[in-house]
Amino acid sequence: MSESVPTAPTSAASLTPTLAAGLEPAGHRGHGLAGDGTRSRLPAYAVGSPFALQAPSRVTQCPPPPPDLGEPSASRFVYGLTLPSATGTPLIAHEAAEAVLDVHGVEDELIEPALALVHELTVHACCFTGAGEMVHLVLRRSDGILQVVAHDTHAPHFTPRLAGQCIERRKVSLAVVRELSERYQGEWGFAAAQPPAAGVCTWATLVHAPQVPHTPSSPAAAPAAAPGRVA
Repeated sequence: MSESVPTAPTSAASLTPTLAAGLEPAGHRGHGLAGDGTRSRLPAYAVGSPFALQAPSRVTQCPPPPPDLGEPSASRFVYGLTLPSATGTPLIAHEAAEAVLDVHGVEDELIEPALALVHELTVHACCFTGAGEMVHLVLRRSDGILQVVAHDTHAPHFTPRLAGQCIERRKVSLAVVRELSERYQGEWGFAAAQPPAAGVCTWATLVHAPQVPHTPSSPAAAPAAAPGRVA
């Protein structure tokens, strides 16, 4: 008999602490997904979520206040993309993210791994989102942390056996994401999305570029002796 999967979790409280019978948050820095219930220090889905919007004011101001007129900053920005689950979507996300990082002048050493995270997380989200449905990608920088978040529509399973199998599939799919994030002293993980979103939120962060080992410079060569003289 096939499993009946609801379109969205009934409440955030119903997913704690087991997160829908087995969809646990990923471990954090250096721990991967051990399945021991260790929570990342990042919120499972609040940071960067497309649904984490401010509540509207009771009084609507008109004319509305102006947008942010400051220069683009490398230290603080947030962008969201909603894209179809399709073969070309990872390339489109990569190109859009490249423009964002360029406009904001992000450090060169973080651009390549950030674009790799965008590509890998978009591929992952598309793999867990059916044709005709949409994935949502968030790229943000705050407090020195560059974060990529991807939402897919594959709802958590409530049958423990199916939940465990699905978690293992996600871990395999996120192998490159884990390696990149840990190499750059970041965190990664996934958890059931918070209503009104359905599916799963997956995130990864980059903090610092790996330290390049210092190699002592070779001693300067002794000057050659002048012709006809003994060194």
